[in-house]
Amino acid sequence: MKNSFTLFCLILFAVISSPAGYANDRPNFVIVLADDVGWDAFGCTGSPHARTPHIDQLARESVFMDRLYTSVSQCAPLRAEFYTGLLPMHNGVLANAQKEERTGVLNIADHLRPLGYRVGLTGKTHFKLGEKEFDRIEGFPGNANGDLPEYDLSGVRRYMTNAQSADSPFCIFICSVHAHHPWTVGDESHFPHAEVKIPPHYADTPATRKAIAIHAAEVEEFDRQVGDTRSLIKELALEKNTILIVLSEQGIAMPRGKWSPYEHGSRAVCIAHWPERFAPRKTSAIAMYCDFVPTFIDLAGGQPRVPLDGKSLKHLWLGQSVKHRQSALISNVHPFWQKAIVTEQFKLVWTGFPERDHIFSNFSSKKFFSVAWAEWNQMSSEDEYITARIRHVLHPKKHELYDIQKDPYEVHDLSENPDYAHTKEQLLAQLRQLMTVAGESLEPSQPVKKNRESTRKGRERRNRRNDPKAQRSNEDQER
Repeated sequence: MKNSFTLFCLILFAVISSPAGYANDRPNFVIVLADDVGWDAFGCTGSPHARTPHIDQLARESVFMDRLYTSVSQCAPLRAEFYTGLLPMHNGVLANAQKEERTGVLNIADHLRPLGYRVGLTGKTHFKLGEKEFDRIEGFPGNANGDLPEYDLSGVRRYMTNAQSADSPFCIFICSVHAHHPWTVGDESHFPHAEVKIPPHYADTPATRKAIAIHAAEVEEFDRQVGDTRSLIKELALEKNTILIVLSEQGIAMPRGKWSPYEHGSRAVCIAHWPERFAPRKTSAIAMYCDFVPTFIDLAGGQPRVPLDGKSLKHLWLGQSVKHRQSALISNVHPFWQKAIVTEQFKLVWTGFPERDHIFSNFSSKKFFSVAWAEWNQMSSEDEYITARIRHVLHPKKHELYDIQKDPYEVHDLSENPDYAHTKEQLLAQLRQLMTVAGESLEPSQPVKKNRESTRKGRERRNRRNDPKAQRSNEDQER
């Protein structure tokens, strides 16, 4: 009898002391990741023209974070940060077009598989770091540069049910290609041009309104994918022990959006849903993409195998804390050397070469966002407001300061206002400190010029893209 009581106590202790409160509680993770969709693209973040009912409903029932930042607002470095828990200088992916070799880099599969997890991915990859590759799941298109409206969750379903049968927890990344250019998926008619919301740092022109509308149509498609994923989790009775996470990625490919350190490009949302475990609430706590790897490890009951830059969000999601980070570091080196620090109220942007025109070469391409930019320039001679918007894009000051609580689109620069001189100096000192910890040089550097070999490879990639029969890899996207 005494031995039975002792055994009962041991079992009870194991239940109470398990990572989330009961035995064998290793939650599944299902992450749905958008493509070129910023924080401001949804109804739940205030967009009056958005058609995102599934995401808006999920946000009301989840921990909803609207201050998630990526160090670099480009696809490859964002994913490197997301999947490794490391900042750019530590994982080696500094930009889509600038990478350096690093040793000892591990990815989320390297951390979770020793804990018994299956780790799979469907859709856009854009990632080749770590010791282990993700299991490849069929169903979502992997190339972000084409007309790809169709997707299929049957591969995800099989992966989930196989893991269930093996009594194995899983981590699945569902990586959409929406709303990446060319913006040809979805129904543009759902977004009458006269009714779309124009951000205050945009020039209001016909092509601008069309760009917003066709991008919003792709965001609506992404919303449908989120809704279908949630329905699948419910259908398989996995809700109780599955954390569903929706991430909006970097911003739209428009001026001061994608490729830039400004809020319209570097800020995202995170929706974390775990019924009965995460109390629904909205939080403006600052977080970064590198925080997810330590979060998953923490919730799975493990420890990181290597030091990470990220900080676990577990306690914030469980409601055991209000804040998370004091600040976030944004670290562009290509196409422009720009660094920024974001705090609860302010953002300071440091531009290394303010004499340069700060517009990326993609804006002279045949992509639709370049049509909008060309129209801005054509109309600027007749409209001083548009001229001011162009100047705002092309010629940032060496140091810019914004109150992002009052001015989230960073229209009103406070850097020369004497009332904010002390704030500016404080933030510049903190920015330098963050850069030092992240392994960055405090001296601005020009982008690495492509050599003849890289130019040849780029030409070969363009030829493959023009050949409908050619096989195109994820590494060839977004140049």
